[in-house]
Amino acid sequence: MEVFRHIRYATAKRFEEPVLSGLSTVGAIVDKPTACCQNALRLGFLLGDTEPLSLTEDCHFLSIWTPSCEGNYPVLVWIHGGAYIAGTGEEAAYDGAELCRQGNMVVVTISYRLGVFGYLYNEEKGVVNLGLKDQLMALRWVKANIARFGGDPERITLAGHSAGGHSVAAILSSCNEPLFRRAIIQSAPLRMRSSRQDGNTLFRQFLNAAGKPLEELTSDEMLEAQKTVLSHTKSMMPLGPIEPDFTGKITVGSLEKVLVTWQKDDAAPFVALALKHQQHFGNAIDKIATHFATKKVFGAPAKQYAKALNAQGVPAEVRCLDWRPQGSPFGACHFLELALLFGSWKRWEGTKMLGQTSYAEWEDRSKQLRAEWISFIE
Repeated sequence: MEVFRHIRYATAKRFEEPVLSGLSTVGAIVDKPTACCQNALRLGFLLGDTEPLSLTEDCHFLSIWTPSCEGNYPVLVWIHGGAYIAGTGEEAAYDGAELCRQGNMVVVTISYRLGVFGYLYNEEKGVVNLGLKDQLMALRWVKANIARFGGDPERITLAGHSAGGHSVAAILSSCNEPLFRRAIIQSAPLRMRSSRQDGNTLFRQFLNAAGKPLEELTSDEMLEAQKTVLSHTKSMMPLGPIEPDFTGKITVGSLEKVLVTWQKDDAAPFVALALKHQQHFGNAIDKIATHFATKKVFGAPAKQYAKALNAQGVPAEVRCLDWRPQGSPFGACHFLELALLFGSWKRWEGTKMLGQTSYAEWEDRSKQLRAEWISFIE
Protein backbone atom coordinates (compact mmCIF):
# COMPACT_ATOMS: atom_id res chain seq x y z
CA MET A 1 0.00 0.00 0.00
CA GLU A 2 1.15 3.52 -0.80
CA VAL A 3 -0.06 6.68 0.94
CA PHE A 4 -0.01 10.22 -0.44
CA ARG A 5 -1.08 12.91 2.01
CA HIS A 6 -1.82 16.59 1.75
CA ILE A 7 -2.07 16.88 -2.05
CA ARG A 8 -3.43 20.20 -3.29
CA TYR A 9 -6.46 19.88 -5.58
CA ALA A 10 -7.41 23.56 -5.82
CA THR A 11 -6.65 27.10 -4.73
CA ALA A 12 -9.11 29.81 -3.71
CA LYS A 13 -9.06 33.28 -2.27
CA ARG A 14 -11.55 34.22 0.45
CA PHE A 15 -15.13 34.27 -0.86
CA GLU A 16 -13.99 33.28 -4.36
CA GLU A 17 -14.61 30.10 -6.33
CA PRO A 18 -11.93 27.39 -6.33
CA VAL A 19 -9.48 27.00 -9.22
CA LEU A 20 -8.39 23.48 -10.16
CA SER A 21 -4.75 22.63 -9.43
CA GLY A 22 -2.47 20.49 -11.54
CA LEU A 23 -1.27 16.98 -10.71
CA SER A 24 1.15 16.54 -7.83
CA THR A 25 2.04 13.02 -6.73
CA VAL A 26 3.84 14.22 -3.60
CA GLY A 27 1.99 16.16 -0.95
CA ALA A 28 3.61 18.59 1.43
CA ILE A 29 4.98 17.28 4.72
CA VAL A 30 2.94 18.76 7.57
CA ASP A 31 3.32 18.46 11.34
CA LYS A 32 -0.42 18.59 12.03
CA PRO A 33 -3.52 17.77 9.94
CA THR A 34 -4.62 20.78 7.93
CA ALA A 35 -8.21 21.96 8.37
CA CYS A 36 -10.33 24.93 7.46
CA CYS A 37 -10.52 27.49 10.27
CA GLN A 38 -13.06 26.25 12.82
CA ASN A 39 -14.24 26.41 16.42
CA ALA A 40 -14.01 23.52 18.88
CA LEU A 41 -15.95 20.36 18.03
CA ARG A 42 -19.23 20.06 19.95
CA LEU A 43 -19.17 16.26 19.96
CA GLY A 44 -15.72 15.90 21.46
CA PHE A 45 -17.27 14.23 24.53
CA LEU A 46 -18.30 11.32 22.29
CA LEU A 47 -15.33 11.01 19.92
CA GLY A 48 -12.51 11.22 22.40
CA ASP A 49 -9.34 13.25 22.09
CA THR A 50 -8.60 14.61 18.64
CA GLU A 51 -5.17 15.64 17.42
CA PRO A 52 -4.23 19.33 17.17
CA LEU A 53 -5.10 20.85 13.79
CA SER A 54 -3.33 23.39 11.63
CA LEU A 55 -6.16 25.83 10.92
CA THR A 56 -6.07 27.86 7.72
CA GLU A 57 -8.32 29.27 5.02
CA ASP A 58 -5.99 27.55 2.53
CA CYS A 59 -7.46 24.08 3.04
CA HIS A 60 -7.96 22.58 -0.44
CA PHE A 61 -6.12 19.30 0.08
CA LEU A 62 -6.82 15.59 -0.27
CA SER A 63 -5.12 12.37 0.84
CA ILE A 64 -4.89 9.07 -1.05
CA TRP A 65 -4.40 5.45 0.03
CA THR A 66 -3.80 3.03 -2.85
CA PRO A 67 -2.89 -0.68 -3.05
CA SER A 68 -0.48 0.24 -5.88
CA CYS A 69 -0.02 3.05 -8.37
CA GLU A 70 0.25 0.40 -11.08
CA GLY A 71 -3.30 -0.98 -10.67
CA ASN A 72 -6.80 -0.19 -11.88
CA TYR A 73 -8.77 -0.27 -8.64
CA PRO A 74 -12.21 1.02 -7.67
CA VAL A 75 -12.12 4.41 -5.93
CA LEU A 76 -13.92 5.74 -2.86
CA VAL A 77 -14.00 9.54 -2.42
CA TRP A 78 -14.96 10.46 1.15
CA ILE A 79 -16.52 13.73 2.36
CA HIS A 80 -16.21 14.21 6.12
CA GLY A 81 -19.01 15.47 8.33
CA GLY A 82 -19.08 18.02 11.13
CA ALA A 83 -22.26 20.07 10.55
CA TYR A 84 -20.40 22.06 7.87
CA ILE A 85 -18.44 23.83 10.61
CA ALA A 86 -15.86 21.28 11.81
CA GLY A 87 -13.57 18.47 10.74
CA THR A 88 -10.99 17.70 8.06
CA GLY A 89 -10.29 14.79 5.75
CA GLU A 90 -6.74 14.67 7.11
CA GLU A 91 -7.48 13.67 10.70
CA ALA A 92 -6.81 10.16 12.04
CA ALA A 93 -10.54 9.46 12.35
CA TYR A 94 -10.67 9.19 8.53
CA ASP A 95 -7.48 7.21 7.96
CA GLY A 96 -8.31 5.00 4.98
CA ALA A 97 -5.56 2.38 5.37
CA GLU A 98 -7.68 -0.56 6.53
CA LEU A 99 -10.45 0.13 4.02
CA CYS A 100 -7.82 0.30 1.29
CA ARG A 101 -6.25 -3.01 2.36
CA GLN A 102 -9.43 -4.99 2.89
CA GLY A 103 -11.22 -3.62 -0.16
CA ASN A 104 -8.23 -3.57 -2.49
CA MET A 105 -9.39 -0.11 -3.48
CA VAL A 106 -8.17 3.48 -3.64
CA VAL A 107 -9.46 5.67 -0.80
CA VAL A 108 -9.48 9.46 -1.13
CA THR A 109 -10.42 11.85 1.70
CA ILE A 110 -10.94 15.54 1.00
CA SER A 111 -11.00 18.78 2.96
CA TYR A 112 -13.01 21.85 2.00
CA ARG A 113 -14.05 25.28 3.26
CA LEU A 114 -16.31 25.19 6.30
CA GLY A 115 -18.61 27.53 8.19
CA VAL A 116 -18.68 31.14 7.07
CA PHE A 117 -15.60 30.53 4.91
CA GLY A 118 -17.48 28.05 2.75
CA TYR A 119 -21.20 28.67 3.32
CA LEU A 120 -21.74 32.32 4.16
CA TYR A 121 -24.39 33.49 1.70
CA ASN A 122 -23.80 36.87 0.08
CA GLU A 123 -26.41 37.19 -2.65
CA GLU A 124 -25.28 40.67 -3.66
CA LYS A 125 -21.76 39.47 -4.54
CA GLY A 126 -22.80 36.08 -5.87
CA VAL A 127 -21.10 34.18 -3.04
CA VAL A 128 -23.00 30.91 -2.60
CA ASN A 129 -22.15 27.30 -1.75
CA LEU A 130 -18.38 27.69 -1.99
CA GLY A 131 -17.77 24.64 0.18
CA LEU A 132 -19.93 22.57 -2.17
CA LYS A 133 -17.98 23.94 -5.13
CA ASP A 134 -14.76 22.91 -3.37
CA GLN A 135 -16.09 19.35 -3.11
CA LEU A 136 -16.98 19.32 -6.80
CA MET A 137 -13.51 20.60 -7.67
CA ALA A 138 -11.96 17.78 -5.63
CA LEU A 139 -14.08 15.29 -7.59
CA ARG A 140 -12.91 16.81 -10.87
CA TRP A 141 -9.31 16.50 -9.71
CA VAL A 142 -9.83 12.86 -8.76
CA LYS A 143 -11.54 12.07 -12.05
CA ALA A 144 -8.67 13.62 -14.01
CA ASN A 145 -5.75 12.30 -11.98
CA ILE A 146 -6.64 9.18 -10.00
CA ALA A 147 -5.36 6.80 -12.71
CA ARG A 148 -1.84 7.97 -11.80
CA PHE A 149 -2.47 6.52 -8.33
CA GLY A 150 -3.86 3.18 -9.55
CA GLY A 151 -7.52 4.19 -9.49
CA ASP A 152 -10.09 3.54 -12.19
CA PRO A 153 -11.71 6.89 -13.08
CA GLU A 154 -14.77 5.01 -14.35
CA ARG A 155 -15.37 3.29 -11.00
CA ILE A 156 -15.60 6.14 -8.51
CA THR A 157 -18.00 6.01 -5.55
CA LEU A 158 -18.77 9.24 -3.69
CA ALA A 159 -19.57 8.84 0.01
CA GLY A 160 -20.04 10.98 3.07
CA HIS A 161 -21.34 11.01 6.63
CA SER A 162 -23.65 13.52 8.33
CA ALA A 163 -22.93 16.89 6.66
CA GLY A 164 -20.76 14.89 4.28
CA GLY A 165 -23.74 12.72 3.36
CA HIS A 166 -25.86 15.85 3.08
CA SER A 167 -23.20 17.14 0.67
CA VAL A 168 -23.41 13.97 -1.43
CA ALA A 169 -27.18 14.42 -1.78
CA ALA A 170 -26.67 18.08 -2.72
CA ILE A 171 -24.15 17.06 -5.38
CA LEU A 172 -26.53 14.44 -6.78
CA SER A 173 -29.11 17.15 -7.40
CA SER A 174 -26.78 19.81 -8.79
CA CYS A 175 -23.98 18.12 -10.72
CA ASN A 176 -24.47 17.03 -14.34
CA GLU A 177 -20.89 15.83 -14.88
CA PRO A 178 -20.09 12.07 -14.93
CA LEU A 179 -17.68 12.36 -12.00
CA PHE A 180 -18.76 9.19 -10.17
CA ARG A 181 -21.03 6.20 -10.68
CA ARG A 182 -22.21 5.24 -7.18
CA ALA A 183 -22.97 7.10 -3.96
CA ILE A 184 -23.25 6.35 -0.24
CA ILE A 185 -25.15 8.72 2.06
CA GLN A 186 -24.65 8.01 5.77
CA SER A 187 -26.65 9.57 8.63
CA ALA A 188 -27.53 12.71 6.69
CA PRO A 189 -30.19 15.08 8.08
CA LEU A 190 -31.87 15.40 4.68
CA ARG A 191 -34.76 17.54 5.91
CA MET A 192 -32.40 20.31 6.95
CA ARG A 193 -32.04 22.84 4.16
CA SER A 194 -31.15 26.51 4.23
CA SER A 195 -33.29 28.81 2.08
CA ARG A 196 -32.09 32.03 0.50
CA GLN A 197 -34.01 33.88 3.20
CA ASP A 198 -32.18 31.86 5.87
CA GLY A 199 -28.89 32.67 4.18
CA ASN A 200 -29.59 36.38 3.99
CA THR A 201 -30.69 36.48 7.64
CA LEU A 202 -27.55 34.70 8.82
CA PHE A 203 -25.41 37.00 6.66
CA ARG A 204 -26.88 40.10 8.34
CA GLN A 205 -26.44 38.54 11.78
CA PHE A 206 -22.83 37.72 10.96
CA LEU A 207 -22.07 41.29 9.85
CA ASN A 208 -23.64 42.65 13.04
CA ALA A 209 -21.62 40.26 15.18
CA ALA A 210 -18.40 41.06 13.31
CA GLY A 211 -18.82 44.81 13.65
CA LYS A 212 -16.68 45.67 10.65
CA PRO A 213 -16.60 45.07 6.84
CA LEU A 214 -15.90 41.54 5.61
CA GLU A 215 -12.66 42.52 3.86
CA GLU A 216 -11.22 43.80 7.15
CA LEU A 217 -11.87 40.65 9.18
CA THR A 218 -9.10 38.28 10.19
CA SER A 219 -9.76 34.53 10.25
CA ASP A 220 -10.00 34.60 14.05
CA GLU A 221 -12.47 37.49 13.96
CA MET A 222 -14.62 35.60 11.46
CA LEU A 223 -14.64 32.56 13.74
CA GLU A 224 -15.57 34.68 16.75
CA ALA A 225 -18.47 36.26 14.85
CA GLN A 226 -19.56 32.83 13.63
CA LYS A 227 -19.50 31.52 17.20
CA THR A 228 -21.70 34.42 18.33
CA VAL A 229 -24.24 33.83 15.56
CA LEU A 230 -24.40 30.06 16.08
CA SER A 231 -24.87 30.47 19.82
CA HIS A 232 -28.23 32.10 19.12
CA THR A 233 -29.63 29.49 16.74
CA LYS A 234 -31.48 26.28 17.57
CA SER A 235 -30.69 24.67 14.23
CA MET A 236 -28.39 21.65 14.21
CA MET A 237 -26.96 22.82 10.88
CA PRO A 238 -27.51 26.56 10.24
CA LEU A 239 -24.65 26.74 7.72
CA GLY A 240 -24.67 24.60 4.59
CA PRO A 241 -25.70 24.55 0.92
CA ILE A 242 -28.42 27.01 0.00
CA GLU A 243 -31.60 25.35 -1.24
CA PRO A 244 -30.34 21.89 -2.20
CA ASP A 245 -33.09 20.01 -4.04
CA PHE A 246 -33.31 16.56 -2.44
CA THR A 247 -36.61 15.73 -4.15
CA GLY A 248 -35.89 17.06 -7.63
CA LYS A 249 -34.60 15.01 -10.53
CA ILE A 250 -31.13 13.54 -10.12
CA THR A 251 -28.76 15.23 -12.55
CA VAL A 252 -25.79 12.83 -12.42
CA GLY A 253 -26.36 10.82 -15.59
CA SER A 254 -23.66 8.26 -14.77
CA LEU A 255 -25.28 7.30 -11.45
CA GLU A 256 -25.81 3.53 -11.11
CA LYS A 257 -27.03 3.10 -7.54
CA VAL A 258 -27.16 4.71 -4.11
CA LEU A 259 -26.87 3.40 -0.55
CA VAL A 260 -28.65 5.41 2.17
CA THR A 261 -27.98 4.51 5.81
CA TRP A 262 -28.60 5.72 9.34
CA GLN A 263 -27.94 4.51 12.88
CA LYS A 264 -30.74 3.20 15.08
CA ASP A 265 -29.86 5.77 17.78
CA ASP A 266 -28.42 8.42 15.47
CA ALA A 267 -29.78 11.37 17.43
CA ALA A 268 -28.38 10.31 20.82
CA PRO A 269 -25.41 12.74 20.89
CA PHE A 270 -27.62 15.66 19.88
CA VAL A 271 -30.19 14.82 22.53
CA ALA A 272 -27.34 14.68 25.05
CA LEU A 273 -26.21 18.15 23.97
CA ALA A 274 -29.73 19.60 24.01
CA LEU A 275 -30.47 18.24 27.49
CA LYS A 276 -26.92 18.83 28.77
CA HIS A 277 -26.64 15.12 29.57
CA GLN A 278 -23.24 14.50 27.97
CA GLN A 279 -21.80 13.02 31.16
CA HIS A 280 -24.92 11.21 32.45
CA PHE A 281 -26.83 10.08 29.40
CA GLY A 282 -29.18 7.11 29.17
CA ASN A 283 -32.28 7.62 31.32
CA ALA A 284 -35.81 6.93 30.04
CA ILE A 285 -36.35 10.49 28.80
CA ASP A 286 -33.04 10.39 26.91
CA LYS A 287 -34.02 7.13 25.19
CA ILE A 288 -37.52 8.29 24.25
CA ALA A 289 -36.19 11.59 22.89
CA THR A 290 -33.50 9.74 20.94
CA HIS A 291 -36.04 7.38 19.38
CA PHE A 292 -38.32 10.12 18.09
CA ALA A 293 -35.52 12.50 17.07
CA THR A 294 -33.75 9.75 15.15
CA LYS A 295 -36.93 8.85 13.30
CA LYS A 296 -37.68 12.48 12.44
CA VAL A 297 -34.21 13.72 11.54
CA PHE A 298 -32.55 10.64 10.05
CA GLY A 299 -34.74 7.56 9.53
CA ALA A 300 -37.87 8.92 7.84
CA PRO A 301 -35.97 11.34 5.55
CA ALA A 302 -33.60 8.54 4.49
CA LYS A 303 -36.51 6.30 3.53
CA GLN A 304 -38.29 9.11 1.69
CA TYR A 305 -35.13 10.05 -0.19
CA ALA A 306 -34.49 6.46 -1.26
CA LYS A 307 -38.10 6.18 -2.40
CA ALA A 308 -37.69 9.34 -4.50
CA LEU A 309 -34.54 7.94 -6.10
CA ASN A 310 -36.24 4.64 -6.93
CA ALA A 311 -39.13 6.55 -8.50
CA GLN A 312 -36.61 8.19 -10.84
CA GLY A 313 -35.16 4.85 -11.85
CA VAL A 314 -32.07 5.08 -9.63
CA PRO A 315 -31.75 1.89 -7.51
CA ALA A 316 -31.45 2.92 -3.87
CA GLU A 317 -30.89 0.66 -0.86
CA VAL A 318 -31.64 1.68 2.72
CA ARG A 319 -29.99 0.22 5.81
CA CYS A 320 -30.42 0.96 9.48
CA LEU A 321 -27.33 -0.01 11.47
CA ASP A 322 -28.31 -1.25 14.91
CA TRP A 323 -25.19 -2.53 16.72
CA ARG A 324 -25.16 -1.14 20.26
CA PRO A 325 -21.75 -1.47 21.95
CA GLN A 326 -21.87 -2.96 25.42
CA GLY A 327 -21.42 -0.35 28.11
CA SER A 328 -22.21 2.63 25.90
CA PRO A 329 -25.34 4.59 26.89
CA PHE A 330 -25.39 6.18 23.42
CA GLY A 331 -26.26 2.94 21.62
CA ALA A 332 -26.04 2.81 17.83
CA CYS A 333 -25.29 6.52 17.69
CA HIS A 334 -24.12 9.13 15.22
CA PHE A 335 -20.47 8.52 14.22
CA LEU A 336 -20.40 4.91 15.45
CA GLU A 337 -20.02 3.38 11.99
CA LEU A 338 -17.04 5.65 11.31
CA ALA A 339 -15.17 3.92 14.13
CA LEU A 340 -15.62 0.68 12.16
CA LEU A 341 -14.99 1.93 8.62
CA PHE A 342 -12.03 4.28 9.15
CA GLY A 343 -9.14 4.83 11.51
CA SER A 344 -7.49 2.36 13.85
CA TRP A 345 -8.13 0.80 17.24
CA LYS A 346 -5.54 3.22 18.63
CA ARG A 347 -7.71 6.13 17.47
CA TRP A 348 -11.03 4.81 18.75
CA GLU A 349 -10.12 2.80 21.87
CA GLY A 350 -11.69 4.22 25.01
CA THR A 351 -14.18 6.54 23.31
CA LYS A 352 -17.56 6.81 25.00
CA MET A 353 -19.46 5.60 21.97
CA LEU A 354 -17.55 2.27 21.94
CA GLY A 355 -18.19 1.69 25.65
CA GLN A 356 -16.62 -1.60 26.77
CA THR A 357 -16.00 -2.95 23.27
CA SER A 358 -12.90 -5.14 23.14
CA TYR A 359 -10.32 -5.01 20.38
CA ALA A 360 -11.42 -8.43 19.13
CA GLU A 361 -15.05 -7.37 18.79
CA TRP A 362 -14.12 -4.04 17.21
CA GLU A 363 -11.91 -5.78 14.67
CA ASP A 364 -14.60 -8.37 13.84
CA ARG A 365 -17.38 -5.81 13.41
CA SER A 366 -15.07 -3.49 11.47
CA LYS A 367 -14.28 -6.22 8.96
CA GLN A 368 -17.98 -7.06 8.61
CA LEU A 369 -19.10 -3.49 7.98
CA ARG A 370 -16.22 -2.70 5.66
CA ALA A 371 -17.09 -5.85 3.70
CA GLU A 372 -20.65 -4.56 3.17
CA TRP A 373 -19.42 -1.18 1.92
CA ILE A 374 -16.75 -2.84 -0.26
CA SER A 375 -19.36 -5.09 -1.86
CA PHE A 376 -21.43 -2.02 -2.77
CA ILE A 377 -18.44 -0.05 -4.10
CA GLU A 378 -17.02 -2.82 -6.30
